[in-house]
Amino acid sequence: MFESIKTTWNRLKKHEPGERFGAFYREQKDKPPWVKVAFICLAVLSFAAGVVFAFIPGPAVLFFALSGALVSTQSRRFAQWLDKAEVWGRRAFASARTWWRHKRGRGGPPKTRHA
Repeated sequence: MFESIKTTWNRLKKHEPGERFGAFYREQKDKPPWVKVAFICLAVLSFAAGVVFAFIPGPAVLFFALSGALVSTQSRRFAQWLDKAEVWGRRAFASARTWWRHKRGRGGPPKTRHA
């Protein structure tokens, strides 16, 4: 089972950002109905875990992301939305990283207080 998940993950990583979820949706489109039901059930359980972890310390974001990825396997529109969100998120992250490096480069190392 874990080998199958690893194989699927590697196939997903091969696609370009902005195309991953749509490609994965197309791969899953012809699966039997029980697989589709299983994906939706796992998405609901993952979302519920995310809600629980949102109120206590834990990895809520990971569960919400997993839930979204699972839903995108069954919904073309959601897959398209996640592809756009991935591209936007990568741009935003790169911009924030550039800003942070520039800010750190100008101000030197962080100042520490000595007691």
